[in-house]
Amino acid sequence: MPMARPSGSPRGPRQDKHLFDTEYSLRSRLLISLANDLAALGGELFELDIPRMAFIGNQSAGKSSLVEAATGIAAPRDSGTCTRCPMQCTIMRGAGPWSCTITLRFLYDDKGNPLKGDKEVSFPTIYDPKDVEIWLRRAQAAILMPRANSLDFYNKSREELKGMQADMIPFSWNKVEVLVRDPDGADLSFVDLPDDFENQGAFELATQADPEGLRTIGVGTKPDMLTPGNTSGLDKWKDILEGTTSNLRHGYYSVKLPSDKEREEGHSRSELEKREKNFFGSTEPWKSLDNQSRLGMRNFVENTSRLLIGLIENNLPSIKKRVDKLLAKDTRLLSRLPELFTADNPIAVILIRVAAFGKTLQATIDGTQRKDFVRENRFRYDTFMDEIKATAPLLQWSGARPAAPPTPLSFAQSITNLTPLGPIYVADVQETIRAHRTWELPSYVPFEATKEIILQHIEHWEDPLTRIFNDISENTLDLVRSLVHEPEYFGRFAELISFVETVIGQEATALQAQVSELLKKKFYMENSSPLSTANLERFNQERTAWLHRIYGNGSQPLYSDEHKVMADVHAYFQIASARFIDVVILCIEQEWHKKLAVQLEGSLIEKIAPLPLETLNLLLSEDPKVSKERNNLTTRITNLTKIKARLSEYEAQTREEAWGTDLDGLN
Repeated sequence: MPMARPSGSPRGPRQDKHLFDTEYSLRSRLLISLANDLAALGGELFELDIPRMAFIGNQSAGKSSLVEAATGIAAPRDSGTCTRCPMQCTIMRGAGPWSCTITLRFLYDDKGNPLKGDKEVSFPTIYDPKDVEIWLRRAQAAILMPRANSLDFYNKSREELKGMQADMIPFSWNKVEVLVRDPDGADLSFVDLPDDFENQGAFELATQADPEGLRTIGVGTKPDMLTPGNTSGLDKWKDILEGTTSNLRHGYYSVKLPSDKEREEGHSRSELEKREKNFFGSTEPWKSLDNQSRLGMRNFVENTSRLLIGLIENNLPSIKKRVDKLLAKDTRLLSRLPELFTADNPIAVILIRVAAFGKTLQATIDGTQRKDFVRENRFRYDTFMDEIKATAPLLQWSGARPAAPPTPLSFAQSITNLTPLGPIYVADVQETIRAHRTWELPSYVPFEATKEIILQHIEHWEDPLTRIFNDISENTLDLVRSLVHEPEYFGRFAELISFVETVIGQEATALQAQVSELLKKKFYMENSSPLSTANLERFNQERTAWLHRIYGNGSQPLYSDEHKVMADVHAYFQIASARFIDVVILCIEQEWHKKLAVQLEGSLIEKIAPLPLETLNLLLSEDPKVSKERNNLTTRITNLTKIKARLSEYEAQTREEAWGTDLDGLN
């Protein structure tokens, strides 16, 4: 029977003869009631340390009989339903007639997941102990058939309940609560655990939960099974009960439970208690024990009741502290959630947010807001410029070509395959000129030779062009997605986010395809005939400067054909590469960025304007995740507030009790 760590020592029944009239009796009832209320308000879900006794035992160990003896009610024995769900039993001593209330408490769904709020179903109050057994069967069947209406079980007979077992779930964490008000009982609360726990072995389970034996009480339920001839067994139990060899801090008890025959004979509780007392008073080794408080059901119930009451009382400060901590945390989390949103004119609300979104996107592209975006793009443009410049011809105006030169490619080959970039020697240029010479006069150099060398380098611009647009456009779409999810624009509304992202995705994909095609055209213009520039002044400057590096600035020398070709290639590449870099950057900024900002806003307005009111309201509905979190936090705060109020109520009750005691002392 695992328990939380208790304090105090067992007391005999004579010391508690007038327990009902004592201050302790009132306090115990208040504490038991408080513990039950805290559990009902979600103490388990909040992991509050509410002490509770749990009855565990292997099959046929007498656990059901122990429950009956503790509560005075008959537990179902042959239906099988009682072994598949927990049963919480509470006994409270009080004035008035004996009564029993059975309640179903649903804390978990069919899959064992905690429910948002627990559900209670109360059965009619019972005033005759003989009627409890059938009502327990009905309650347990209802727990194991959660989809059925609990009222359907009110009139079911034992036979009907047995026939329904095939439709019942094999196990349930939901529980049946039994509250017994007994003028002659002791205040006690415990949980009768189902057989699924017992499959591990009661002692093994108790050891796992309480390896040092600080919170476990052992109960021997069949003392009459020890015959006088079993001297070793008798001596062992005597040593255990007297604490000589007990490995449990709170030791063991022994109880003599009624046999099946005695239950069938219908003896009263007082008669059964008398028979148990006579057994222990006349049978060895029980009658010779020095500490008789370890024998009998009454001693067990009243002593464990005191133990439980002490535990609950000792744990109240830590429970209160945890409730305050959880309540402060959940309140803080709730305050961080956006307030619930309502709109009388949803289309106006949405269009205002669209306009604000478009304005911020345009300002970011222009570099007047969120300037990191433009800085990142400019850094990427610089990388693109370096990649293009890295394809410049490496013209070697002097020096011999290394051995084993590569086979020169024809012009036809150069436009279909990328030529590896490398140094270009005078001999390479001579071979290229020779490859293109047909019927020209000896003093003429075929233009096709110059063109081939230039295009062999320009063709390497396509890959950097593809990468730059992919990187810039992805960075832009990251910005757009980030803006969409900001609460200032659409971020508070999951449905609106989904709608906006769909529209943006369609527009962005179409515009990307258009700009990509345009950039390809810009590349093909550079990578094909004619090779031309209107900037002849710079062309001549670059050409002359290159030749002067070879021949000096003196009188007009006689330039070689190969050097003239090299100078033309150098000059044209400088102009064409700079022109291409500028065109690509301007094209991306104008055709992609500028148009994207305008088209996204226009397309959103066009798609939103004709939507019906119902759809507009749906777009402004709260994010389900936020709504779920808000509901969960609100439910938790509500229950924690109720728990805190219940704890305050108990403190007020104990103050009234203390005040009444003081007045009695004065009188």
